[in-house]
Amino acid sequence: MRLNKLLVAAGLGAFLAFSSAAHAEKTLFAQIGGEVKLRRTVDSFVEVMLADERINFAFANTDLGIFKRRLYDQLCEITDGPCTYKGRNMFEAHKKLDVTNAQFNALAEDLYKAFDRQGVPYRVQNKVMKLLAPMQADIVRKRTGQ
Repeated sequence: MRLNKLLVAAGLGAFLAFSSAAHAEKTLFAQIGGEVKLRRTVDSFVEVMLADERINFAFANTDLGIFKRRLYDQLCEITDGPCTYKGRNMFEAHKKLDVTNAQFNALAEDLYKAFDRQGVPYRVQNKVMKLLAPMQADIVRKRTGQ
């Protein structure tokens, strides 16, 4: 009888340890708030970006519907959501543009504002930005004239 109790206790302990580890490993997509909150963030981002005179001119001829879908898919994929980004890589998408560091940084600030508007925790925002930061090398073409 004592052995049975010991086995049950060990099994319960293992289950609780597994459950808390699974909870701790929640995807970044889930930490953002899943599809609904990420879509709202993308919508807010476009609103903020279009109001930002530092960069809004760069999107004057952009199909914003396509832009939103691709941005959502890209953010969803890099945060381990259930999406697959099918757009061009960042180098190809930006190679004909003269994006400066200042413009790249302005866009990053606008994304922070959009996340704030949707109540995404700052620590989660920073995790997303850490994933996006390496893309700067493929996006920025003009290092001077910032």
